Parts: sequence; structure tokens; C-alpha cells
Amino acid sequence: MATAKQEQLYNEIVEYYSYADRLIKAVEDSSHKLAAQQFAIAEDVTTRLEECADQLSSQYIEFVKNGASDEITEAVRSSLNNVSSKIEECRNKILMLYQEKK
Repeated sequence: MATAKQEQLYNEIVEYYSYADRLIKAVEDSSHKLAAQQFAIAEDVTTRLEECADQLSSQYIEFVKNGASDEITEAVRSSLNNVSSKIEECRNKILMLYQEKK
């Protein structure tokens, strides 16, 4: 059974799914003239975020079951880097979209 700290950390990983949902809802509800383009960008990033969250969840479960290892640590770092890069990619694509429309 997971400790309170382990459960809290797992809940923080699961928050990436909520982030992805909120991102899609933000562009779905938009009546802005760039809403369709924003949705396409957000949809791609959301898919990637969900994949990374799946990986993190699996890696974390493995960590809880078997303890720390260099392999798990590296896999978690890689997944977190992927999350960060996808969020940054989304931000940059949206900014570029607005720059093109000026």
C-alpha cells in the first residue's frame, strides 16, 4: 500500500491528464477566429501529454513496487522532459500562429 507522500506524488502525475483536458476545453470554447488552428495544436499536444502521463504513471508504479533504480530515474526524467518540451512546443506554436495573423 502506498504511503501518503507516494499517493500525493501520484496525484501530481495524474494532474497532467487534467491539464490536457483543460487545454482542450480552452480552445474548444473559443469563438476566436484562430480557434480551429488552436484546437489542432492543442489536440496534438494533449495526445502527447497523455502519453507522457501514462509513461510517468507506469514508471511511478514500478518505482513504488521495486524502489529506486538508475533506469527508472532516467525514464522519469525523460518523461518529465517530454512533458516540458510539449508544453513549450504548444506555447510556441500558438504564439507563432498569432504572429502570422498580424
